Amino acid sequence: MHTVTGFPHPPVPTGVCRFIVVLMALASLSACAPSNQAEGELRQEIKALKAQVTAMQEKLNQVQTGQQVILDLLKQPAVAAAPIAVPSQPAAPAALTVAELLASKDRYLGTRVKVKGMPGPVMVHHKSLMLKGPQGMVEVLFGNLPDPKLVQSLTSTALDKPLTVTGVVNLPPARGAGAQLQISAEAVEF
Repeated sequence: MHTVTGFPHPPVPTGVCRFIVVLMALASLSACAPSNQAEGELRQEIKALKAQVTAMQEKLNQVQTGQQVILDLLKQPAVAAAPIAVPSQPAAPAALTVAELLASKDRYLGTRVKVKGMPGPVMVHHKSLMLKGPQGMVEVLFGNLPDPKLVQSLTSTALDKPLTVTGVVNLPPARGAGAQLQISAEAVEF
């Protein structure tokens, strides 16, 4: 980059250099005594080329002006203002207990949760299990887990330790008076 008066300027684009070379070649050709018709055509082309050079120079000036404005803004001290809210990913929520989930079920319907609880009965043919809590149970549908070995392990192993299930909370299809929640499991941790 070239610096003039302390500010950086972008290099001249290649197209402008070629244009200037063509313009100079045309000017030197015009010095050779061409016919009147050829001379008129050359003058037209030279005028057109001069107009293009002028337009490119104006665009270059606009870019340089924009750069100068940006540099001036960067040199100004930061104004103390309210911090700008930047969207960020929420922190990974702590695992809920079955009791907390059931107590606030309306809040969690349709959302992804992480729930920890003791496993209850496993329904092998439904590929689901129950997580127990003092206020009731939550059904966990684990048949769509991406790891078939984990699905096999859940259906064939005695589960006697707490499980942590991550998934989306929904109401079961057949809602009755004793309706419980369902979690479509995305992950199960022993």
